[in-house]
Amino acid sequence: MTLHQPVGFSVTVEAVDPRTIRLTLQGVLDFESGDEFLDVVGNALDAHAVEHGPALRELHINCAGLRLLDSSGLAALLTLRRRTHPAGVTLHLRHRPVQLIRMLALTGTTEYLTARADGTAEAVGPGGELADEAGSTSS
Repeated sequence: MTLHQPVGFSVTVEAVDPRTIRLTLQGVLDFESGDEFLDVVGNALDAHAVEHGPALRELHINCAGLRLLDSSGLAALLTLRRRTHPAGVTLHLRHRPVQLIRMLALTGTTEYLTARADGTAEAVGPGGELADEAGSTSS
């Protein structure tokens, strides 16, 4: 009998171009994986800045593979936003599972996390896709 089965978490980083990075999350973003998430993404942001300078403007996070997000996982996303927003980088939370939508609604953090770095609001559909990409699932 297994008393504790590690759930697992992974993040895949893809530099699309000098202005855009795409992250794909899989598994559980929680107390156990939040620091790993921030380390991986922080290292990717640092490497991107070395290669491209301050060109980064868009960080697309594909959340479709998130099975669970707890308050520590939300804290990790908020920490990431605090790092990227002052640098002029907008977070895009794509393909949000229902539990993420609920967490963001309950905590009132949807607008904070997805506000464009230029100060405008991002127009998104209920699943976290941009309004002009409603039919697209490539992000």
